[in-house]
Amino acid sequence: MAESSDRSPDLAEDRDPTLKVRPLGSFQFYEFRLVLVSFMVGFVGFQMRQVTNLWLIYDITKSPLSLGLLGVFQFAPMLILVFVGGSIADMVDRRKLLILTQVGNLVFAVALAALTLTGNIQVWHIYATTLLVAAVNSFEGPARMAMLPRLVPRHYLMNAITLNQAARHGSMLFGPALGGLLIGWVGAGWTYVAVAAVFVPTIGALFFLKPMPPDPEARRRGMSVKSMLEGFRFVFGNNVMLAMMLLDVIAMLFTHHRGLVPIFAEEILNVGTFGFGVLMSAPAAGFLIGSAALLIAGDVRHKGMIVVGTYVAYMGSMAIFATSTTYWISLLALAAVGGLDGVGAIMRSTILQGAVSDEIRGRATAVLQLSNRGGPSMGQLMLGAMAAAITAPNALLVGSVIGIITLVIVIGTVRGVATYES
Repeated sequence: MAESSDRSPDLAEDRDPTLKVRPLGSFQFYEFRLVLVSFMVGFVGFQMRQVTNLWLIYDITKSPLSLGLLGVFQFAPMLILVFVGGSIADMVDRRKLLILTQVGNLVFAVALAALTLTGNIQVWHIYATTLLVAAVNSFEGPARMAMLPRLVPRHYLMNAITLNQAARHGSMLFGPALGGLLIGWVGAGWTYVAVAAVFVPTIGALFFLKPMPPDPEARRRGMSVKSMLEGFRFVFGNNVMLAMMLLDVIAMLFTHHRGLVPIFAEEILNVGTFGFGVLMSAPAAGFLIGSAALLIAGDVRHKGMIVVGTYVAYMGSMAIFATSTTYWISLLALAAVGGLDGVGAIMRSTILQGAVSDEIRGRATAVLQLSNRGGPSMGQLMLGAMAAAITAPNALLVGSVIGIITLVIVIGTVRGVATYES
């Protein structure tokens, strides 16, 4: 039986590689449980804030382009700071860094609540706080993901990543629906107050972690442009990893639907704030089903085949959502979109985490974060502009076609993407 310990194991190469990892195996490690619970609760707050931001912007402006512009403010700080954040995650105590980022999230939620409750909220306030939150979270992502290999033995890594992603999407299932419900019940201002309250236990849980000092070599080397780009060079030196990230970026640039959901909810499906919140939550419901299948399957070897297969099915599901005028069909399509996208993301993250050394793990993870978070943010702008020009459904249909064409080109030019095993 795998040991049950309250300590944080390093990359434990002495684990039996034939050991069957149980679906919830990583929960036996105390500090992993703490990080997971903290992240899940905090991400509920993050999703509630996102839903409230989108609803307020569209309520004030009625403009698809204004919704899309929110993505610019989510992405701009990340483009610059994500490599700094990855370097710092390799140089400082990751526990302290994570605590500071969550305190920042709490402060900005309080600011939005105060502005809204006093009747002073304007669209530029939402854009400004989104910019600042994105800057803070450019440090949060690398720190949290770089923690995982220190919290569980190596053989549990895919299980831990899957549970981490399941927690993220579980929060995406609950957070938007709760945000939509609260907007309709108590208004946007008090919803922001609830967001701030959520970050209190998120921060508290992290104080129970032991210190997590950096790799001594990374600290001695310090931070330079060359050092910051080491994770970038690692990813770009691996053609298969680079091709998989390209597929993800294209999908997010041309089919990231979240910024358009208010339009579908109000103008096509004719549902209210709660129906809007449920639509925002549907992708997370699908992901939880997909992650459950991965947890039961264990450490899957044919990761490339899964990445390609889920990508094709994702594009098909997006096309169904784009053309649907029936609420339940739209919900099912979005559930499929979220599940397929999430399973592919777990495969990519597991491939990267298993291949990179700990001393540059934060910087390599930062590159993946730039893809996972930057792509959707810029996609929000791209699709907002496309929707303003050719309508929201047509924008998503065109994006799905672009995604399939990209996949054909990638498979034809990069060997090993579909056949990758680990």
